[in-house]
Amino acid sequence: MFIGKGVSKGIGIGYAKILKNDEIKLTNFKVDDKENELKYFRKCLNDVVKDTQNVVEKLSGTEADIMNAYLMILQDPTLTTETERLIQEEGYNAGYATKIGFETVEEVFKNMDDEYMSARASDIEDMKKRVINKIANKSELDLSNLPENTILIGTDISTSDTAKLNLNSIAGIIIENGSENSHVSIMARTHEIPAIVGAKNILKEIKDDMYIALNGETGEIYVNPSNEQIKNLTNIKKELETEKEELVKYKDKETITKDGYKTEVFANIGTPKDMDKVLENGAEGIGLFRSEFLYMDSDSMPTEEEQFNAYKEVLEKAGDRQVIIRTLDIGGDKDLKYLNLEKEDNPFLGYRAIRICLREPEIFKIQLRALLRASAYGKLSIMLPMISSITEIRDAKKIIEEVKQELKDRKEKFDENIKVGIMIEIPAAAIMAEDLAKECDFFSIGTNDLIQYTVAVERGNEKISDLYTKFHPAVIRLIKMAIDGAHKSNKFCGMCGEAAADERFIPLLIGLGLDEFSMNPTKMLNARKMIRNLNREDCKKITEEIMQMETAQEIKQRLTDYKNSIN
Repeated sequence: MFIGKGVSKGIGIGYAKILKNDEIKLTNFKVDDKENELKYFRKCLNDVVKDTQNVVEKLSGTEADIMNAYLMILQDPTLTTETERLIQEEGYNAGYATKIGFETVEEVFKNMDDEYMSARASDIEDMKKRVINKIANKSELDLSNLPENTILIGTDISTSDTAKLNLNSIAGIIIENGSENSHVSIMARTHEIPAIVGAKNILKEIKDDMYIALNGETGEIYVNPSNEQIKNLTNIKKELETEKEELVKYKDKETITKDGYKTEVFANIGTPKDMDKVLENGAEGIGLFRSEFLYMDSDSMPTEEEQFNAYKEVLEKAGDRQVIIRTLDIGGDKDLKYLNLEKEDNPFLGYRAIRICLREPEIFKIQLRALLRASAYGKLSIMLPMISSITEIRDAKKIIEEVKQELKDRKEKFDENIKVGIMIEIPAAAIMAEDLAKECDFFSIGTNDLIQYTVAVERGNEKISDLYTKFHPAVIRLIKMAIDGAHKSNKFCGMCGEAAADERFIPLLIGLGLDEFSMNPTKMLNARKMIRNLNREDCKKITEEIMQMETAQEIKQRLTDYKNSIN
């Protein structure tokens, strides 16, 4: 038996398929027909772009966001400038020029101070291999057509590989590298696929078609497991399946603790297509509808009508449920080529989200008109991302009022009392929560960025991933400030980061008085079950204990022990 780090709960039993990353041996010969070689390179690059676009069309939510960001880098001319120069001026063949040219860009990314951008070097490496494979006409493993009960194993699984997987065929995932917060880990949890990362040197022990079993919770890996081991794992699998079946009875239940504390479980969605899962899992509302898909799935700025139709579709499907739509959150890891945003050394601390909207109000107004018009078809609320000051809220509200007047002049119907809230994802906003609450209607805490900005750790960076934790005392104190600040003005406070779905963290959030938990639709029934098994008074006592603790490790252990005592 081998041990890695379990990152996605479940039992996987099946046959190994090794995801090989064999390098093509390239020689640096030169060509006579430079123009023809350049055309061939561009054709191969365009083929990779088209393949990626085809993959993106089938995705939604976070996965679509990640792959769209990947696609933006792939289509950025600065990625290929050096490659094209090597072909056009020096006459190198397309394969060798791609290797040298892409590695030049990769090195620039690796040396960036910003941890997120540094981590994007692995995406450049992936792009390089895919283009070279096209140039060499090398066939790739068809990840969309793997046999059933495949245990996928590799050194790592690239962003593009993850997006191509036929998830119905995957019984489990094991990778030598990776972290709990890597894309493959998030994808596995989203789709409830057992997964283990950090399984060092496992590829030395496992070959294609070996019989493999794994426990995605404990990190245990069994190569050619015995009948007894299979029996034990199968029993655990049946228990998990029974648990899942029993969750269905929580679909239409109230989200309320044993002693009567009422809260709500909402869903995070990325496109209108996600509404099927929302309704299937009994969401009480939509806590975060990411509007970026409209911008990232297009070669040009989406029109008011295109946006209006998408928002209206979600509202009509939601019925009388609350739908909170986040305004454009572009920048950081999400770029739009047609906006011609300047490259920044540290984009996560740069020109993004509300900062773009306030400085380019015509872009903002198109979205606001669409949102306000759609508000006539349901319970729509507007949420502003990346707020760090009172001035930003006031400036945004002023633009909203201008758009309302425009619609009145056009005699368009809309909800004149539409609620406007903000995301609390910058420490400054949490610290200023009591003042900010007086300027808006609600808060939603975005823990993914709040953690990142508080502890100065990019969540996808494997080397320091242990430092990226919601259990950090400073993060918890900021969450408390946000909730208390909202409540002092009688405003509700929700949470739409991954922390909202963590069974260990939920009792703490109940103790702190969180009003609404928003998460991936597949996690909602489990969260509702957890909340209905809690007593708020007990949660308050645990919370008081936690607020006195000094380290993330002791907080995590205390909350884990408490969660286990409930189960």
